[in-house]
Amino acid sequence: MKSRIVISIIFAALLVLAAVIVAGENGTNLFKDLKLLNTIVNEVYENYVDRIDTHKLILSGIDGLLGGLDPHTVYFVPEEYENLKTSTRGEFGGLGIIIGVRDKILTVISPMEGTPAYRIGLQAGDKIVAIDGGPTKGMTSEDAVNVLRGEPGTKVTLTIVRVGEPEPIDYTITRDIIHIDAVPYAGMSEDSIGYIRLSRFSDDAGREVRAAVDSLKNEGMKGLIFDLRSNPGGLLSQAVEVASVFLESGDLVVYTQGKNESQYREYNTRWGSEYTNGPLVVLVNGGSASASEIVAGAIQDHDRGIIIGKRTFGKGLVQSVIPLTADGDALKITTAKYYIPSGRCIQKEYYLDRPESVVLSPENDEEESDEKESAEVGERWWEEDLNPYGDMDTDSIPEDAPVFYTENGRIVYGGGGITPDLFYEEERLSRLLVELERTTMFFSFAIDFTVDNPRIPPDFTVDEGLFNDFMDYLDEKEFSYINLAETRLAELESTATELHYGNGVTDEINKLREAIEEEKEKDFERYREYIERALRREIVTKLWGEDATYEYVTLDTDKVIGRAMELIRDDDEYYEFLESSDDR
Repeated sequence: MKSRIVISIIFAALLVLAAVIVAGENGTNLFKDLKLLNTIVNEVYENYVDRIDTHKLILSGIDGLLGGLDPHTVYFVPEEYENLKTSTRGEFGGLGIIIGVRDKILTVISPMEGTPAYRIGLQAGDKIVAIDGGPTKGMTSEDAVNVLRGEPGTKVTLTIVRVGEPEPIDYTITRDIIHIDAVPYAGMSEDSIGYIRLSRFSDDAGREVRAAVDSLKNEGMKGLIFDLRSNPGGLLSQAVEVASVFLESGDLVVYTQGKNESQYREYNTRWGSEYTNGPLVVLVNGGSASASEIVAGAIQDHDRGIIIGKRTFGKGLVQSVIPLTADGDALKITTAKYYIPSGRCIQKEYYLDRPESVVLSPENDEEESDEKESAEVGERWWEEDLNPYGDMDTDSIPEDAPVFYTENGRIVYGGGGITPDLFYEEERLSRLLVELERTTMFFSFAIDFTVDNPRIPPDFTVDEGLFNDFMDYLDEKEFSYINLAETRLAELESTATELHYGNGVTDEINKLREAIEEEKEKDFERYREYIERALRREIVTKLWGEDATYEYVTLDTDKVIGRAMELIRDDDEYYEFLESSDDR
């Protein structure tokens, strides 16, 4: 009886609040709806056949209430709120992935450089459909974080669906201490083209980028490549500080705009720039999100540099965390969106198109609801929602993309994310290469190889002998993999068996199997360039460290970096990209 009285008091207070709010709402009878909710709670508590845990009932109601909004508006119980605060500190135990929800499926926004997830080969855009065999259907990113974090040394298995792969892939990853480095590397090519890799917008990002630029300038830098690929973002304050390194003092970097006037705020550079005039190329991809998009977008809108790569993730929602009670719970709620100087909104409005969305928009002016569904183990629940072309690998401008203009009058495109000035295809891994990375063959071989070859120089090349040693190692480890052709052949064989086809069909299938095996043997030569690069990467890292890997492998072999260097070396091509649309 006491619980019922408490519930009634709570809802009575909500109804009073609603009476105030509803006076300012157009076409929304919040008072009537809250009264309905109050009636349902009381009827369930009074008449349901079993005893009710009222706290869990209210929590499930909160989940349902927020489930119709964007994926970033969530309620935190005290333990979850503490985890949120932990994630903003320097170190924590986990896998090293930034995750979100896309198309109702947990999605890897980006693996963090140098972490277990990065080393084993997880990629931006991978869909996490199961964790330790349990389906992730209906799971929020916060739910997943709670499951994925744990004691260093413990293992967790992620089942991944990847565009272009016929079947899900299991990745078993060992948790480790995750340390967040802002600038893992800054260096220069032989012809004085600087390169800075920014992996995350943590507390020291602005200071580290500024120091790196100063150092490279002192060494005679003639142009700069600023790498924001797979950078999931971080602190807004650091986005402004990083942008301040490249823009003029007082330039607008980003502004926020919400439903209320109080949520409008402009963020400008606050001091003189360190690098305002020299050639600047910014690298982005589908894993570049949030603060990365602010910096890339501001540089593009002020015509300060050229953006190369893929269209970025499109994460431009501003959240505020509101502590609720003395128990330590909190509400993280989206209060505004990020807009860059040209007026483009960074956020892709994918969350408005969900059937359960309650957000009114020009495309969705009716309230709809949809219950969260669970999935059984083994059920391929993701197939109805999966985008077969990938939602983080956009290499073209959408036909309906709105047009905006930069400071100099260049055309740029809205619709969410940052559309690059020059699209450039990143390397796609074949099934062979995916399996070599997933099973850590390169890494394991490097450990054994460097024991016997501890003095190999960082600028070595993979000769025939080393390549053959690796092939022998694969044989010793009984490495094998199944490619797409084998998968399709197995499906054909199963169908032929069901239809009781004769020996003639079976013979042809066997011939095909032999032909596929021959082609698989050729795959090692077909992808030899990547295999040699991966061997160099792991051996150099083991003997000489991450800096040497950047200097002797990444800068020398990364095709996107190579294209950026070509652009900087060619003044005519570089400055042609920055001309106004009318001048071209």
